[in-house]
Amino acid sequence: MKKADELKIGIWTIVSIVALVFGIKFLKGQLHTSTVYYMVSPNVERVAESSHVKINGYNVGFVGSMHYNYDDNSVVLGLYLDPSLRLPRGTSAIIQPDLLGTSNIYLTLGQSTETLAPGDTLLGGGMAAGLTDGIAEAMPAVMALLPKVDSLLTGLNVLVHESRLQESLLAVNGLTHKLDRTLSELNRQLPSILNNVDNASANLDTLSAELRQAQVQQLIDQANATLDSVSLLVAALNDTQGTAGKLINSDQLHSQLEGTLADIDSLVADIKAHPKRYINIKLFGK
Repeated sequence: MKKADELKIGIWTIVSIVALVFGIKFLKGQLHTSTVYYMVSPNVERVAESSHVKINGYNVGFVGSMHYNYDDNSVVLGLYLDPSLRLPRGTSAIIQPDLLGTSNIYLTLGQSTETLAPGDTLLGGGMAAGLTDGIAEAMPAVMALLPKVDSLLTGLNVLVHESRLQESLLAVNGLTHKLDRTLSELNRQLPSILNNVDNASANLDTLSAELRQAQVQQLIDQANATLDSVSLLVAALNDTQGTAGKLINSDQLHSQLEGTLADIDSLVADIKAHPKRYINIKLFGK
């Protein structure tokens, strides 16, 4: 009975170990059919078996094996990829750390039309700069900056608790309230002001129209009166019975005027030729 129990325990132990091995391989994905490619890296920090292999952020496989090469102090990684994936020649691999403390492998496909054969070694293999790289180098500068920040915060605290600052803030607050009231009053009175402006504009337009109309009417009246006077004058000149008409239209008067002017010219000429006939000057005493 004792030997039978020991045999059962041994069998269950073997089954448990086999199940554990297959479970680990299942979790790593090694039970699936995969195409193996290799990459060589001098540094595999935070890379582990089962780390993801991605293309453009999509998971296409995992790291299935890691072997140290003592000849050149590098690590050879076996990348177990989807068998339907075809990698062009020139495809490179790089290790990319993330914020969770792990590293994944990112592939950049080449541009060649030829494909790599299973078992080929990919280009690259270095480690990309992580988000936390350079923090150690920056820490001295950060530590030197901390006292200045502390002094700045202390000064700011003193300024905040300064009584004059509080008074200034209260004054600004009161001024803001006054400005709000002024704007509210202006908004309340603005419609009536605009209405008055509109009325004044309408009155000015009406007055301007009346002035323009009055001036035009006055000019028209004056022009009509002038035309009437000219018409009367023309009519008087054309009337042969009137004095002006007779003076202008009478041929006899014209002839008489010409004769009179001729006689006057003759008389003036005779006076110039014989002045003694017309002027008799006697000196006193003779």
